Amino acid sequence: MKFFKVFKAESKLIFTDVALVLTIIGGVLLYVFLYPQPCSSQSVSGLSISFVDLDKSKLSREIAFKLNSTPQISITRYDMSERDAKNALVEGNIKAIVVIPHNFSKDVTLGKSPVVAVGADSSYFLIYGAVLEGAMKSVLTQSASMKVGKLLISGAPMVGAVKAYTPYTLNTINLFNTNNSYTQYVIPAVYIIILQQTMLIGLGILGGGINERIRTRQRGYYNEAPVWMMMLSRFIIFGAIFFVHILFYFGFSFSFFEVTHISSVSNLLNFSVAFLTASIFFGIFLGALFSSREIATPVILFSSLPLVFSVGFIWPLEAIPMFIQNLSYLVPSTPAMQGFLRLNQMGVEFNAIMPQYKTLWIQAVVYAGLAYFILDKKRRA
Repeated sequence: MKFFKVFKAESKLIFTDVALVLTIIGGVLLYVFLYPQPCSSQSVSGLSISFVDLDKSKLSREIAFKLNSTPQISITRYDMSERDAKNALVEGNIKAIVVIPHNFSKDVTLGKSPVVAVGADSSYFLIYGAVLEGAMKSVLTQSASMKVGKLLISGAPMVGAVKAYTPYTLNTINLFNTNNSYTQYVIPAVYIIILQQTMLIGLGILGGGINERIRTRQRGYYNEAPVWMMMLSRFIIFGAIFFVHILFYFGFSFSFFEVTHISSVSNLLNFSVAFLTASIFFGIFLGALFSSREIATPVILFSSLPLVFSVGFIWPLEAIPMFIQNLSYLVPSTPAMQGFLRLNQMGVEFNAIMPQYKTLWIQAVVYAGLAYFILDKKRRA
C-alpha cells in the first residue's frame, strides 16, 4: 500500500469525524479566548482591604490615608473588630486585613515598637505580596516621617535629618512581570496545556475509534497499511494543524491579551517543533492504548490541573514532592511550559533551555517507539 493512499485514508477518517474536528480546530479556537478571561484583567492593584483601627488616633488615621494612597491597596471597609474583618475576608469581600492595635500612638510616643498586623490569603502569591508591599511602604513612610521630625526638633537640619534616616533609596523594578499581573505568566503556560490536551484528545479519539473497529472486526486501511505510514500520516496532519495553532496563539493571541514578547521568532519556532513532535507521538501512543474513543476525553481532561500545578509556575517546586515532579516529566507539557516561560517571558538564551529541549526530543523518540510497538502488536494479534 502506497503512502499517499494511507495519508488520504487517514485524512478522510480525521476530517469526517465531527467530534475530532470540533476538538482539534473548534476547541482550540474557543479556548484561546475562554481560558484567559479570568486573569486577563487581574493586575494586582487596588486590592480591597479592611482597616481595623483599634487605636482611633491621629497617627492611625494618617496610616490609613497612606494605605489608601498606595497603588496596591484600596480601603473599602473600616471594621470595628478583627472578627468582622475576618468574616469579610472569608466571604471574599476583601483581600486582606490591616489592624492598628490599642495604644499604638502612645507606644510610638514612648519609643516602643508596636506591631501592625497584616492578614491576607497567602494562597494567591501576587495578592499576598502586593498587600505586604503596600502595607510596609505606608507604615515605614509614616515611621520615617516621625523619626525625621524628632531629628528636626533636636536641631538637625532638614537635609541632614533625611539622610540620617534614609542613607539610601530603594528603586523596585519588576524584571519579568512588569505590570505585576497574572496574565504575563499564566496565559503562556495555559496555552501550552490547551494545545497539548486538545491534540491528545484528538489523537485519542482517532486511535480509540480505530481500536473499536478492529475489535468489532471491521475492515479498513488500518488492517493492511504499514504502521509507520499511519504514524507518519498522523504526524503530518496534526503537525500542520497545530503548527498553525501555535502561530495563532503566540502571535495574534499574545498581542490581543498584551502578553510580553521577548524571544526571537526562530527560537520560539525551534522549540515549538520539539514540543509538537513529542506531543504528537505521545498522543499516538495514548491512542493506541485506548480501547474506545469515549475514554480519551475524560482521561486527558482530568489530567490537566495536576499537570499545571506540577510544573512550578503556579505552585513553587520546593513545595511539590520530588516523585510528582519526576512523574510530570513523562508528559511533554512540563518541559514545554518551563522552556517557553523562560524563553519568551524571561528572555533567556536558547542554551539555557537545552535540558527542556533535549527532554522533548527524548520523549518524541521514546513515545514513537512505544506507539509503533503497540500498534504493530495489535495488528499482529
